[in-house]
Amino acid sequence: MSRRILVLVLLLPGLLFAGACDDGGSGKPAKKADFDAAQTVRQAAQAMGTVQSTAFVMKSEGKTPVTVKGGDLKLLRGGDAEGTLTVEQQGQNIEMKAVALGDSVYLDAGTGGWRKLPKALAATMYDPSAVLDPERGISKLLASVTSPQAQAVETVDGKETNRVAAKLPKAQLAALIPGIDADLDGQLWVNRTDHRLVKVRAAFPQGQGAVVISFTEFDAPYKISAPK
Repeated sequence: MSRRILVLVLLLPGLLFAGACDDGGSGKPAKKADFDAAQTVRQAAQAMGTVQSTAFVMKSEGKTPVTVKGGDLKLLRGGDAEGTLTVEQQGQNIEMKAVALGDSVYLDAGTGGWRKLPKALAATMYDPSAVLDPERGISKLLASVTSPQAQAVETVDGKETNRVAAKLPKAQLAALIPGIDADLDGQLWVNRTDHRLVKVRAAFPQGQGAVVISFTEFDAPYKISAPK
C-alpha cells in the first residue's frame, strides 16, 4: 500500500464522522442531545399556544402526495392571514395570492384578479386560521405527538434549538397540511431559549418526499386588510 493511500485510509473515518455531525447546513457540528425530549415538546406546545401572530413558510421536498405544495403567509391568532399558496392543479403547481379576513377568503391566481369566497368553502382547500388555533393547530399537534426522542442540538436561523424526532398524528397534522391520511415520522426544532417551535418536518412513507414548515416573526404586529 502506497504512503498516499495509507494516509487516506487513516483519515477517511474522521472525514465521514465530521460530515455526519454537520449541523443542518450551518457549517457547525451538531451538539450532543443534552435535553429531555418529552419535556421539550411539552414546553413547545405551551409556548406555541400563546403565540398571537407568526410568519409561516411551508415547503415541499420531492413530489409530495398532497395538493398544497407550499405557502408563505402572515398569520394572526384570530384567523386572518395574507400571503401566497402554491397548489397543484392538473399536474401543475399554481402560485396564488391569498387573504383571509373574517368570514371571507380572497384568492388571486393571476388569471383574472381577486375572487372572494366564503371562508368555509375555501377551507376545503386550505384553512390558514387553523394554524394558531389552540384546539386544532400547531400547539394541538405538539401536545399530541408520540414517541419523542432527543436527537441533537442544532442552530437554525441563528437560534439554538433542540431537535426531536417524533410520530406526528394524522388528525392534528391534517389541519396544517391538508390531505394527510396517516401518521407521519417527523422532526421538531424547538428554540432552547423561549421554547417556541422553529421548524417541523413531516416525512411521507415510501420515498414520497416531505413537508417542512418554518415559523418566524412571532407576535409581530401584522395588519391585514381586504385587497383592492
